[in-house]
Amino acid sequence: MNQIGKFLLLGVLTTGIDYLLYSLLIFISVDYVLAIIAGYSAGLLANYYIGRRYIFTAGTKLKSTHREFIAVVAIAIVGMLLNILIVKLLSFTLWDMNPLYSRVIAIGFVFFWNYFLRKIFVYH
Repeated sequence: MNQIGKFLLLGVLTTGIDYLLYSLLIFISVDYVLAIIAGYSAGLLANYYIGRRYIFTAGTKLKSTHREFIAVVAIAIVGMLLNILIVKLLSFTLWDMNPLYSRVIAIGFVFFWNYFLRKIFVYH
């Protein structure tokens, strides 16, 4: 399986973690922004550690694990902000889409953001 295929499988797993926590928090009436932050953070940590070990095995373009982690988190923070923006636009500004559905659209978009920026700037 090629690298993007492995990243897609990892994304399905860690998105499950993210979306499950997000959905649970939405169900108990937590604000959608806080729910996205909590779910996304849990998914990010799982994605980073599993991806580093099994997908991006050729090494990093950066000189230390600390810098690598900071770069991955920086890319992910922008991805999280994109998630929030997409959900806000689809559910609260342009349309009245259920936030559970608009989050699925946001996740699909941000998957490619995360993969390509990590591939270009962080990993070989």
